[in-house]
Amino acid sequence: MKCFIGLDIGTSAVKGALMSHDGVVLTTYSAPFTYRFEDGAKLLAPDHFLSVCFFVIQALSSYVSAEITAVCSCCASGNPLFLGGDGVPLTDIIGWQTVIPWDDINAVYTKAEQDGFYRTVGWGFFNGMVAADLAYIKIHKPEILKKTKMLCMNAEYLNYKLTGKWGISHSMGTPSYLMDQEKGVYNTAVLDKFGLGTDMLPPIYDKGTVLGSVLPDMAKKLGLKPDTKIVLGSFDHPSGALGAGVLEPGQLLLSCGTSWVELFPVESREHALSTGGLADRFTLHGAPYCVMSSLESISDKIDKRREHFFGVVPHKYFDGLAGEAAPGCDGLEFDFTEADFERAKGYSERNIARAIIEGAAKLLKKNLKELEGYGLYANSITAIGGITNSKIATNIISNVLEREIKVVNGQSAGAVGSCLLAGMGTGLYKDEFEAFSVMDSHNKG
Repeated sequence: MKCFIGLDIGTSAVKGALMSHDGVVLTTYSAPFTYRFEDGAKLLAPDHFLSVCFFVIQALSSYVSAEITAVCSCCASGNPLFLGGDGVPLTDIIGWQTVIPWDDINAVYTKAEQDGFYRTVGWGFFNGMVAADLAYIKIHKPEILKKTKMLCMNAEYLNYKLTGKWGISHSMGTPSYLMDQEKGVYNTAVLDKFGLGTDMLPPIYDKGTVLGSVLPDMAKKLGLKPDTKIVLGSFDHPSGALGAGVLEPGQLLLSCGTSWVELFPVESREHALSTGGLADRFTLHGAPYCVMSSLESISDKIDKRREHFFGVVPHKYFDGLAGEAAPGCDGLEFDFTEADFERAKGYSERNIARAIIEGAAKLLKKNLKELEGYGLYANSITAIGGITNSKIATNIISNVLEREIKVVNGQSAGAVGSCLLAGMGTGLYKDEFEAFSVMDSHNKG
């Protein structure tokens, strides 16, 4: 049976899906990352990162009678890795949640340069991700820049280890803040600040491009054939939109992972930029962009409150409590400030549990209301991500939004989207619409 493997390389884990060529999702698998923290940085060891990704690929490739023709990965936000001339990492992978002091950033970038990133990159500048990490390294660890021969992100590092070739898609390159999104070239004005040439970053291609075939030793290790293709993927939320069939204006994707992201397909980049949201080169055909707005790291804030009030308990226990409470939680409201921990005193556990989910949903509703003013509308809402594993939590969000929410491929949507992109890259599907319709026909059947 010929199949694709799709990976969704998230912040906390790798989620993988195995899909047959005729669009049937045969199985899914996931494995978590373990980070370490140092001086405010969230760091991931490169060898550990590879071992987790390899473990998931091996688990999927060992499925009975599966013959893997292509592997494609989507990935969360920019997580840079600096490599020396021999390909040996000079640093750990720097997680996107690492916060860089503004004093360091302001010492490297003028206010005009910071403001100018949005027009060039499509994402507003802040004190995290690759461009900010570079400022910190320039000031505090300049020896790393002197030794650097390749600056990549974690997904590109994985693909390089699989194929021996470098490459990055426009969509994956956006979170680096080093690329001109519209032109599809690197921003040399930024690179020059750090002595980086364009030959020190992966070449840029369209997503869906076949980067190369798996190296023979890697094929043997992972249970793949040497002619298995590696296809360049996209940023994780657009991949999730493909896996959930959110492809046209008027549709809204709620991608609820580490951050809760609202994704709207739009007709033009100008419309996307007019909202102040995060723009992405979205579909290969048709509407070329999508725009995203997020509740950053909201799942971490939910987990912090859940553990504070309930300790380490199974998700089903917490969900059960939330399901027992009435909407409104007897007046208890959380706004995800430190005041939450005081205002909950005197309330029942069930009201506290529901208030945590309702509070996040209310922030989401506020976001969506603001986005309506920019012409972003939703005739339908589709949810994906870990929160959809809980029907109770999904229903609470639906109740707060006062809208019906459809769940498509849930936590696996990003990985499924990568499978579909693998099919497009290898010529099996002509575009996103055909790819999703083939897969969706089996879901409905």
